[in-house]
Amino acid sequence: MNSMAFSTGQLEDHAFFLLFMITVIVVYWHAVWGILDKIESYVLFQTNMTKTEFHVITILFVILIIGIFPKILQKF
Repeated sequence: MNSMAFSTGQLEDHAFFLLFMITVIVVYWHAVWGILDKIESYVLFQTNMTKTEFHVITILFVILIIGIFPKILQKF
C-alpha cells in the first residue's frame, strides 16, 4: 500500500512538470508569434510587399538556413 502511494506521488509530480513545461512552451510561442507579427507589419509597411510575398520569402529564408546548417535537422 505504501509503494502505491509513492508511485501516485511520482505520477502527480510528472503531470505537474509536464503541465508546467507545456505552459512555458505556449508562453514562449505566444511571445515569438507577437514579435514576428510586428516584424511582418513593419516589413510590409516599409516595402509595400504583399503578405504572400513575405511568407514565401520567409519559407525560402528557412530553407536557406537549413541548407547552410544541415545539422539542425539531426537534432530532430
